[in-house]
Amino acid sequence: MLRRITKHSEYREFSSPDLFLRSDHFYAAVLFDPHESALGITIGKKIGKAHTRNLLKRRIKAWARLRCRDFPQGFKLNLIARPGAGELSWNELCAELDKLSTQLRERC
Repeated sequence: MLRRITKHSEYREFSSPDLFLRSDHFYAAVLFDPHESALGITIGKKIGKAHTRNLLKRRIKAWARLRCRDFPQGFKLNLIARPGAGELSWNELCAELDKLSTQLRERC
């Protein structure tokens, strides 16, 4: 089960990630932690207005719930949205995040 990262101190740990993955609309900073798995979501104001950012966060959380069993254990992942991520459809978003999770599994 993926725990959500909510504290600022946990987000600061990502200033020097162990692994950094990229896709067209997302960056993924990864820290290896054998004790737990966690997911953080960072969406800046360049993505769009508040309703667009909130919708994107809800969609990422829904994707994580659907795919949490497919994730390898022992890492913390911070998904950072890049410009254009707010315009992705649900299917495009899932395809891109699946691609990132595949890259993560290959490198773990």
